[in-house]
Amino acid sequence: MDAIKTKKLSKTYVSGNFWVRKRSVALINVDLTVKEKQVFGLLGLNGAGKTTLMKILLGLVSPSSGKALVLGKDIREASNRKNIAYLPEMPYFPRYLTPREILTFYGRLYELSHKESKAKAAEALQTVGLYKRADSKLREFSKGMLQRVGIASLLLNDAKLFFLDEPTYGLDPLAAKEMRDIILGLKKKGKTILLNSHQISEVHKLCDRIGILHGGKMILDIPVSKVKGNMEDFFVRTVKKYERTD
Repeated sequence: MDAIKTKKLSKTYVSGNFWVRKRSVALINVDLTVKEKQVFGLLGLNGAGKTTLMKILLGLVSPSSGKALVLGKDIREASNRKNIAYLPEMPYFPRYLTPREILTFYGRLYELSHKESKAKAAEALQTVGLYKRADSKLREFSKGMLQRVGIASLLLNDAKLFFLDEPTYGLDPLAAKEMRDIILGLKKKGKTILLNSHQISEVHKLCDRIGILHGGKMILDIPVSKVKGNMEDFFVRTVKKYERTD
């Protein structure tokens, strides 16, 4: 089964008032297929439509036209969201809490019992390498450690599909390597991951396939193994070639 499938997905934002309307086209007939147990990298310049596409797939924004299926169901199917996990670029947690406290609280939101929440929190912290800091205050944590707490929070309900927005952005090389290992560990467990990133070198190391969005259009979708030469150079050549022929 395809984890994500879109067909001619388009989105136009309308702003202004009754007399003056302004239309902004974010996505144009986007076709996208992400296979199960795959890490898919979504690349594009600022304003390419990556965030809009991710928000539509998460059910946070409605498309203007086209169709989108996530885990075989329409994106409007609320019951399917328990199988989806999302980590924003800058996850926020109350800094006066500890990782164990915040994850136990999230477990209760997932309707786990208190005992189950504590057990799942401990297991998740072990997975992301933070078990020894389970009772430290989050205000003591670096950005990379907070990102790992964010990943841990996604593990509590055993989601099948992960949406990660710039998971390595702003991290030092060691923290980025640790985050990369966590993501690859999720893949080994059979999870599907859609990765939105500007960190092209990280995408090259992590992903099975990449899709390049430009001007709201999906201009390329290929296996990483078919990328010739340096990924960053390949991305720039692809975007510039599209601009010349558009």
